Amino acid sequence: MQRAAFKVALSAIAVAAAFASTAHAAGFMLTEQSAGSLGRAYAGAGVDGTDLSGVYYNPATMVLHKGTAIQMGFVGIGLNLDYVGEDANGNEVTANGREKSQAIPHGYIVHQINDKAWFGLAMTVPFGMGTDYDEGWANSGHGISATILTFDLNPNFAFKLSEKFSMGFGASIQYAQADLKKRSSFSLAGAPVGSMQSEIDADSIAWGWNVGFMWSPTENFRVGVSYRSQIKHDAEGDLTVEDLELSDDYKQFTTLIASQLGTFDGFATVTAPAWAMASVAWDVNDLVSLYGTFRWTDWSSFDKLEITSNGEVNLGSMGKHPIGETITNKWRDTYLGSLGMDLRLTDWWTLRGGIAYESSPIANPHTRTAIIPDADRWWFAIGSSFKWSDNFQTDVSFAHLHGVHERNLYGADGSKDGRFRKLDAYLLGAQMVYKF
Repeated sequence: MQRAAFKVALSAIAVAAAFASTAHAAGFMLTEQSAGSLGRAYAGAGVDGTDLSGVYYNPATMVLHKGTAIQMGFVGIGLNLDYVGEDANGNEVTANGREKSQAIPHGYIVHQINDKAWFGLAMTVPFGMGTDYDEGWANSGHGISATILTFDLNPNFAFKLSEKFSMGFGASIQYAQADLKKRSSFSLAGAPVGSMQSEIDADSIAWGWNVGFMWSPTENFRVGVSYRSQIKHDAEGDLTVEDLELSDDYKQFTTLIASQLGTFDGFATVTAPAWAMASVAWDVNDLVSLYGTFRWTDWSSFDKLEITSNGEVNLGSMGKHPIGETITNKWRDTYLGSLGMDLRLTDWWTLRGGIAYESSPIANPHTRTAIIPDADRWWFAIGSSFKWSDNFQTDVSFAHLHGVHERNLYGADGSKDGRFRKLDAYLLGAQMVYKF
């Protein structure tokens, strides 16, 4: 009973804070946990010290902030998943899986306990996605719609071990909700005989941990390394199976099978991958600061998505067939590298920019799906900070993510179904930071 109440509470917070997140990062990971750092494509994230997002990226960097401060903001995302292909009759098919633009919120609190210790709280949406096609589109077997929503509550502590070295650590309580709808093939005795529409709607609560270190050999140079653990979600919910279509040789089973379909208890295991990050910040002088970041993400842990249920189809002498599906991903680890710069043009105005390159987790293009099409991507970002007083700062940023290289979609027989002409995203972020 307590677990159910806690799940309802986290779900309410997540929905109130995050609507429904839309992603265009590697896999369904959301890098966008700071509207300020977005302006330099997340180069120097955490060790830059220009906002409080280090609570998420590297908790050791909380020592850069004096007293007590809060930060609230969001990054809005608009997608362009422009697809063109052919249907079974050779007619051109166009589609776009973008959902309406959505916002990824973030919130941080940092409190200096004493000269050596800090406490921080991060409230983020670290993973999410949203794609939506018409139910009758030609490649519904690749997916019709998908939504993943997470909410992560992450308390952290940081300690200054010396004037040059600090460390931080924390724990995450993470709520995840996922909905996946697709056209699924249906087999009897291992032979495909038709298809049906299936939809899994499930949620989960799980936990993980994070740790970070920062070294400041000089007053104007900082290096940080951090790690966030894998979080495995064993989600439970409903699996609905309907709209059966069988080939002519098996039409006699239509009534029997259709009568056994419906909604069942559904189960799915989704892994939010571990990642490690290294960042550097160099305050060259009063005007210029330079930044860099390199991040590795363990997407190879997302080998497949298994969907099971307590339902089955009983065909008498032909046996019982469980209702469920295995979606093969065989993803690979991904890497992001970014470089950025801040220009402090006046006491109250800072201009920034950055560029990044991020690899795709899709190792084999034949396993690409329409719901997570993905591709290698470039980040191009600009932004500004406005320091209105010693206590109050606002940040605005814009970034364009452009997918490059392999963007084809393939059928089960290995033939090319079509191509995504564009896999782009447009990001607009805004936030405020207030120091008490």
